[in-house]
Amino acid sequence: MATVAERVYTALAYDTVTGRVLFDLDLTAEPEWSARINDVGGWKITVPLHGQERTAKVREWCVPWRFSVAIVRGGGVPSDTVCQAGPIIPYAPDDDRPMHTVSGKGFWELLNRRLLHHRTWNPGAKRITDASADLTINDSLPNIARGIADHATSMTYRAGSALPLDLPTPTPLGTSTRTYHGYEMAFAGQRLQELTQVDGGPDVLFQPYLTVIGGLRYIRHRMVIGNPYLVQPGVPLLFDYRSNLVKLTIAGDGSNQANSSFVKGTGNEAGQLYGYATDTSLTSAGWPMLDMVDSGHTSASEQATLDGWASADVALYNSQPEQWQATVLADTEPRVGSYLPGHFADYSVKDHHWLRNGKYSYRILGVSNASERDKVLHQLQAVRGS
Repeated sequence: MATVAERVYTALAYDTVTGRVLFDLDLTAEPEWSARINDVGGWKITVPLHGQERTAKVREWCVPWRFSVAIVRGGGVPSDTVCQAGPIIPYAPDDDRPMHTVSGKGFWELLNRRLLHHRTWNPGAKRITDASADLTINDSLPNIARGIADHATSMTYRAGSALPLDLPTPTPLGTSTRTYHGYEMAFAGQRLQELTQVDGGPDVLFQPYLTVIGGLRYIRHRMVIGNPYLVQPGVPLLFDYRSNLVKLTIAGDGSNQANSSFVKGTGNEAGQLYGYATDTSLTSAGWPMLDMVDSGHTSASEQATLDGWASADVALYNSQPEQWQATVLADTEPRVGSYLPGHFADYSVKDHHWLRNGKYSYRILGVSNASERDKVLHQLQAVRGS
């Protein structure tokens, strides 16, 4: 009789608002998950529906937004790595088999569903167009990111704003200014992501972890903010090709390449505000001029902010037709959980069909599970092919 392999991952259902773990979930297969800096990330699980009792239990926790799911590499104890955690959003019972698929997003998605305004704004007393809803923060960019999350999760007059979030210690004060008007009705997650995209903007990661409080397990989320990159403790990460670096997948695509960026702000026609930045290093070497128009910031009205986004666009898209994905062993040093998206790593390569021999240093933008249980995938910062 064949033995059933022990599962590498555990899935836990928890209360979204408090973080209290309610159930260890039965799984029919290993879950899927992805975590990425400055982005939402997500997860997906499949659970069995054999018998009315089991189905009733699934119905109890499978409630979008009210409950969340954490994907844990291990058995679900505090020392295990929580790979991704966040609210349940879609679900779909299989019509042919007693199986139920549940999917969700990372913590950031909760901030994508609440308007950003001053925490003391009272919707029962003032309209959101009133100045009392406006939030102005004069500080460093990392502290502004912290302030956005703080105001979005500690509202005085709006029930349900609290979330199991640990804010970092503020960095030294800075001189940047951001004003978020209530009448813009923009979401906190959107404003936070915009802040990460400006030139010199901080990396942001909501890192879930499992803890025990009063004998009960809780999932909490640690907000990690870079200045502009995340602090990386310990020795540099090293992955060796054909050893703990199992595979390097490389894909070239110049469809989004640009060396000049125009960023639309508020206004229209002749009154259109816009940011502009260009880099002539490639055109001077023979490349053609390539423009892009960024329409993702049309509520912005500050010229310096628009120019900052344009500079960030050029830095991102000027020289990156090549995307790298590394497949690495999960339980061989450096183990998954010992590093975070946003950290830098060295990838030592020899006898690769495309790459020259040498050591390549890149930032890990995201980590996700691979099709094989003992491996994970690294999405690396895009680089220009040589």
